[in-house]
Amino acid sequence: MTETRIGVLVDMPKGVNRMPMTVALVNRMVEVCNQIILFMDSRARPIVALFLLIPVPSIGVLANGLLAESHTASLAFLGLAIWALCKVWIVGFPTIWHIRIDGGERGYSPLSQKSGFRPWAEGFGLGIVLSLILIITFLIARPYVDLEDLGASIRGVGLDSWSMVIPAILFWVFINSVVEEYVYRWFITEQASSIFTGDPIKSGSISVLSFTLHHVVAVALVAPIWVALLAGSAVGFGGVAFSWLYHRHGSIWPAWACHAVLDIVVFGGVGWIALVAT
Repeated sequence: MTETRIGVLVDMPKGVNRMPMTVALVNRMVEVCNQIILFMDSRARPIVALFLLIPVPSIGVLANGLLAESHTASLAFLGLAIWALCKVWIVGFPTIWHIRIDGGERGYSPLSQKSGFRPWAEGFGLGIVLSLILIITFLIARPYVDLEDLGASIRGVGLDSWSMVIPAILFWVFINSVVEEYVYRWFITEQASSIFTGDPIKSGSISVLSFTLHHVVAVALVAPIWVALLAGSAVGFGGVAFSWLYHRHGSIWPAWACHAVLDIVVFGGVGWIALVAT
């Protein structure tokens, strides 16, 4: 005889009525999980999902920034381990929850076949416009920015040569930004939408706020707090644009196109500050 509970499989030989204590305990724990899922109403599930996901990216960068750089080997290993586990979690958890808890299907956030190139054009076009605004803002603020100090902070995290900066840009554009759109624009937005009965402004606000706070935390680890807050403001505006594109087209890909253009400009600028301007 075989019993199955949420992916846990326990084999019980025929004629055996009493299971070992450990197996009974596992089955009891799984049964509790089944009951929680069964009785969790439609508004509680997305709240739990957001609680289990939103803090994780920041926990990962904090562990990496505060522990992984430690001169104590055990702390450094712990920091890297937490960071790696958080990365696995933010990639795997949304899909597992979507399929196992929400009963959704696998997919790649496809665009409508009738949409043509327009969503991509809007994404890339909005990214170019926002990049120009960002560059103009930097040029206006440049006399008030200590580029030497900022450049030293950037080089201090390992971006001290183009051989390091270019691979980092490729990673941020083609991997990290896709993961961020998958997490913030798709999963967090859709879970928040379930809470707020489809209200795009409220659900988009949860996505933008969590996206912004995470980046403030990440930047504050490597730069002065005023830089983190300034970067957070820029990220917030970007998040609004990304969320608008997601709600407009029902796909992460136009938002990613906008995000990718901005990342190229931002991290290209980071490289310029670290390696050319200073």
